[in-house]
Amino acid sequence: MTDHELLEQIKQSAQDIKAPESLTPESVAAKLTPPKTLKKPRHVSFRRTYSAAAVLLLFCLLSGTAWTTSHTGIKSNHTLNETARHTDAAVQTNDTAVKEVPKRNAGSLYTVAESYDDVYRHLRSPEISNISRNTADFAADGDETAGMQKEMAVAETSLDTGSTKTAENTYSSTNLQTQGVDESDTTKTDGTYIYTVTDQKVCITDTSNAALTPAAAIDPDLGPSDSILELYVDGPTLLLLVEHYETSLDEVSSVQTDSAVTGEVDPGFASVDKCMKVNYMAAKSSTTLYTYDITDPKHPILTGSSTQDGFYYTSRKIGDIVYLFTQQTLVTPVPTDVQKASLPHINGEDILYDHIYLSNEGQEGLIISSVNIRQPDTILDHLMILHNHAKIYVGPDSLYLYEWDYVNENSVTQIAKFEIENGTINAVNASSVQGEIYDTFAINEYEHTLRVLTTSYDTNGTPSNNLYLLDKDLLLTGTLHNIAPGEEIYAARYLGNTAYFITYENTDPLFAADLSDPDNPVLLGQLEITGFSEYLHFWGKDKLLGIGYETDPETGNRKGLKLVMFDISDSADLKTIDSLILKNYSFSSALYDYKCILADASKNMIGFTAEYDYITDDYYMDYNLFAWEDGHFVQKLREPIRQEIISGTVRGLYINDIFYIANSLNITSYDSKNGFQPLSQIDLTQ
Repeated sequence: MTDHELLEQIKQSAQDIKAPESLTPESVAAKLTPPKTLKKPRHVSFRRTYSAAAVLLLFCLLSGTAWTTSHTGIKSNHTLNETARHTDAAVQTNDTAVKEVPKRNAGSLYTVAESYDDVYRHLRSPEISNISRNTADFAADGDETAGMQKEMAVAETSLDTGSTKTAENTYSSTNLQTQGVDESDTTKTDGTYIYTVTDQKVCITDTSNAALTPAAAIDPDLGPSDSILELYVDGPTLLLLVEHYETSLDEVSSVQTDSAVTGEVDPGFASVDKCMKVNYMAAKSSTTLYTYDITDPKHPILTGSSTQDGFYYTSRKIGDIVYLFTQQTLVTPVPTDVQKASLPHINGEDILYDHIYLSNEGQEGLIISSVNIRQPDTILDHLMILHNHAKIYVGPDSLYLYEWDYVNENSVTQIAKFEIENGTINAVNASSVQGEIYDTFAINEYEHTLRVLTTSYDTNGTPSNNLYLLDKDLLLTGTLHNIAPGEEIYAARYLGNTAYFITYENTDPLFAADLSDPDNPVLLGQLEITGFSEYLHFWGKDKLLGIGYETDPETGNRKGLKLVMFDISDSADLKTIDSLILKNYSFSSALYDYKCILADASKNMIGFTAEYDYITDDYYMDYNLFAWEDGHFVQKLREPIRQEIISGTVRGLYINDIFYIANSLNITSYDSKNGFQPLSQIDLTQ
């Protein structure tokens, strides 16, 4: 056999081999994200990552050992008589009958499986990544898809005050992507108590009388690999998200090869399943939502829990309903019988086949369930979507999945819309737009219209930017193309029918676009300044706060973090009011995680951590707090944060006139009426 033939055989055999956890898309994406680089990296094709990982893993197999994080230890208990099941019947979930509505396809992007065999065939197919998308879903070409005609409720965009008021207290809340859609965080307050995730427990701190007093601790029964992630606080209810992780070593005597799938054997290449035994790591991850009654925060009571397989991805809370998203890779490289392939479980129950959405590529399982916090043991609805590293945007009554793809030599973003109502989840339609979504806030729904800002590249790799408007059925209504050629979108924000976005090469243009006519969006104004913003936040009705970097306009070299305040009172005549360069800092978690930011115009507070390149006396970052006074940024507080504290877990919050800096080790309080003088500190590790 020639070297060329041998390489071809390796490529063919590698298609059925799953990459190790360190080379999965999530791990690769995390390693490839360089938050301190000047320009945002171009998108990396995960299909190429899979191919390279598969070839590497094949050589490991030939040496006799392979490792995988796919969970294959639990055998499926699906019945063979699947045709006897009717999707419109009531299904028992935790002894509670829930009336189901048949799941609809999301265009041709995600289609509902017709049987478990349908799912198994999809998972075992070595060619799913080579099936092209249906061009009927490509809205950027002007093609219209047959969308569902159900009228959707309005998703209102509002100014974010960042605060909550009760009869007794005014206190800060988590910085959110969408107003009305709550998000979990590592620290929350209800105006009297502060709830903080600290290692393996939740500390509840009483702030009465401007003091910091330990009130209680929630200490769930965790295994050595388990971890508490984040929490919600809603009146008398606390919700706790915990990730569990179990591993075991297993062995099989043979490996499924292409010959077992197709029945064809190449006489010039020895079948792998005839020459080895394979050891593999079977790892089971799951995420549990624990619900506690904190009517008396000093005595929290566990009232129920729900668990689903997969690593925690994200969650959202709308009213009493929590939507939990987990992720699990479903590729199984070792089974010899497709019927033994394991599927994820929710509360110990199999995911129903007609709640599983298949796609033309991707074996990443995104598992979504909904729970009413008043019935914490009951799953209201669930589904699983096989995708290729999709991201999530959630509005008040719809959720969107969007993922990058490559179609006809163009990068595109595939978008699927699901309606969510009282915990039910069902598809509406799917579509596509040219380019890639780079900023979390670049996708937004308002008055039945989805607005999307993307960056695309020509054949020479030169970027330009686009704005798309799609109606309630994801049909394209209006576009703007070729905005700011040579630059990429770095930050975006929508206020009502106006879009504001930052592009960057060596200068920082701020653009404004009028979206009041969905069929005819219009660019209104443009302002260029040095540097660029990575995060935008509305400050009242006529100002826009930007947090990012100052740069040299000639070289693009960074000169420090930067705050800038824009005057947007006239969107056709954008102006800069003031800017402040923080020369000693090189990075801030606030630029990439909006929950790290306290930005509250009503309280006149702008707070976030900032890191410098050196470590002095065990400190490598500060928490900085600014106010906006007389048209200028004024620093109110600079507090060093110790080296052992992770910057992304530091939170600034307030209750009335007391300001707090909370992290996993301690909470410190300051008097905002007396120059932010320190008042007290509590050690959360005791």
